[in-house]
Amino acid sequence: MPSSGERLREIVSILGKYGFGHLYNTRVRSQKKEQDPKNLRRAFEELGPGFIKIGQILSTRRDILPMEYIAELSKLQDEAPSFPFEEAKAIFVEEFGQDIETVFETIDVKPLASASVAQVHRGKLKTGEEVVLKVQRPDIETSLLQDIELFIRIVDRAPNVFKDFLVNPKEAFEEIRQTSKRELDFRNEANAIMQFRELNKEIACVSVPKLYLPYHSKRVIVEEYIEGYKILDSEGLTAAGYVQEDIAQKLLLSFLSQVFRDGFFHADPHPGNLIIKEGQIYFIDFGIMGYLSVENRESLNHLLKAIVFKDLNQLMNTLLKMGVQRKRIDRSRFYEDLSYLVETYLAANFSSIQFGTLIADVLDVTRKHGLSMPSEFTLLVRALTVLEGLITELAPNLNIVQIAKGYLIESDNFKLFEPISKEKLLLSSLQMTKSLVGLPNQISTLFENLNNGRTKVKLDLINMDDKWTGLNKMVNRVVFALIVSALILASALIIFAAEGTGTSWLGIIFFLGAGFLGMWLLISIIRSERL
Repeated sequence: MPSSGERLREIVSILGKYGFGHLYNTRVRSQKKEQDPKNLRRAFEELGPGFIKIGQILSTRRDILPMEYIAELSKLQDEAPSFPFEEAKAIFVEEFGQDIETVFETIDVKPLASASVAQVHRGKLKTGEEVVLKVQRPDIETSLLQDIELFIRIVDRAPNVFKDFLVNPKEAFEEIRQTSKRELDFRNEANAIMQFRELNKEIACVSVPKLYLPYHSKRVIVEEYIEGYKILDSEGLTAAGYVQEDIAQKLLLSFLSQVFRDGFFHADPHPGNLIIKEGQIYFIDFGIMGYLSVENRESLNHLLKAIVFKDLNQLMNTLLKMGVQRKRIDRSRFYEDLSYLVETYLAANFSSIQFGTLIADVLDVTRKHGLSMPSEFTLLVRALTVLEGLITELAPNLNIVQIAKGYLIESDNFKLFEPISKEKLLLSSLQMTKSLVGLPNQISTLFENLNNGRTKVKLDLINMDDKWTGLNKMVNRVVFALIVSALILASALIIFAAEGTGTSWLGIIFFLGAGFLGMWLLISIIRSERL
């Protein structure tokens, strides 16, 4: 493994090769900024497994990178050259103090898969069970954490380059380092398997591989081998009697249950991690899991309700409560952007809306306005987006929104209408009484301030010329209406004063004229379609 200095020079050299020399010690940069996302992906691929893993983590963080970078880094494949089986055997001995041959009856030397962090071998235990052996790459923890440290160092020396990032880049990579440490400890994955199994034990259509507890450690994990149909194997599933629409519906309901009931969900539900066997959907690879606290589940609840009811005030207030403000927020513009987004989506056919994309776009609006959302929400959005794409491919005619709506209405964990308890009703009554008692004093203070010239009114008008023209028309109509009213009153007074003198015809003329003008005003208002 190269030294820290050698690796730093290698990173800088490869970044410079792809037009990112300005990240470290030179101001020279690519003139084609639109190529930067693709070039960053290529640089990460050339930098090896550590940077591929960094890129994959970054691709889940819409709160850190602009969408064009997210889209490009999502293309990074979690594939890497395999390492020699002899090294896997040596790691097994180090972890358990016994040779592989004493535990396994047979084991394939050629791996089933080789990824950036680990590789997987199929085997058979002495007890006869078909299993997979997942072994961490030699020195991956040291090299990955070293790469993250070096990238933090590079980022720290060029902070202005990352001005498009929402959060502090150094802070973001510190978080990535902690995430990587958790993923590099396979004991966390083993605990996730056991927790997921326990939470879903009552759901007949969902299962997970059996875990062989004597053989799991920080760098090794042994699980049951699941031999079934890949979830997108249309021909195989149909031949075996499965209905793809039924599978898609059960998969969606399972995910909704994970999110709203458990707050613990599989955060990487791509086709390779889902296998159909004996009427069950098997979730495999629990390296990336999502957690939602009770508080954040409540926030998600409020967020979805606000979108469904188009309650923009609740939507904005919920987002402001959830997020961390990185800069001063222009609430007026924030409200307008949310309004435009919600109206754009809900103007379309409701059944065609993809909530993963909708919520992702809502989070993009928060990013634009300097509001940083909890990372667990960005992980949820990624998982939901992947799942919706998978379900659409599996069963194109399935109404995802209708199924989700049905689940949420029946679920005790999602409350469309908040229950009103006696205590809450009493508290609301007391608050209303207090407000009503203070109202006369507030009105008195308002008029006193008006009288003394201390009241200021701030108008924030967008499209000022159009608004000013409309305001002029409104004022003119008010003045016109007052004149008409005055004419009517004057004519009534003249008629009353001239009664018996024979000169009441003047009042009648005024009255008719005022009536004519009033009708003209009413017609003009109706024609303006602003009645």
